[in-house]
Amino acid sequence: MPGMSIFVRARFDVRDRRQDGAERSATALHEAAGPEPGCPTYRWFTLPAPGAYLVLEEYADPAAAAAPQENAAGLQTSLGRCADMAFAEMYGPLGPGRPETGG
Repeated sequence: MPGMSIFVRARFDVRDRRQDGAERSATALHEAAGPEPGCPTYRWFTLPAPGAYLVLEEYADPAAAAAPQENAAGLQTSLGRCADMAFAEMYGPLGPGRPETGG
């Protein structure tokens, strides 16, 4: 369905003693996403568990959702050195003619 947003919710758990690096990477990813066309929402939250973060992303379409993979690959690699992705969920159309998913 054209015009429907894609939403992503992911949790990251920081590895021992890498909190500062994870926070620097998350901040840089947030700043990089801000000017991205088609990305009205990109927010990081701290969770009650020590070293746990949640990111919420919204993209206008599949092309906008693919852009951070291309534009911020180095920053994502940097975050991957400091934290593990505990889970990721995607909601919305996956591509032309594909059904929507709900997690």
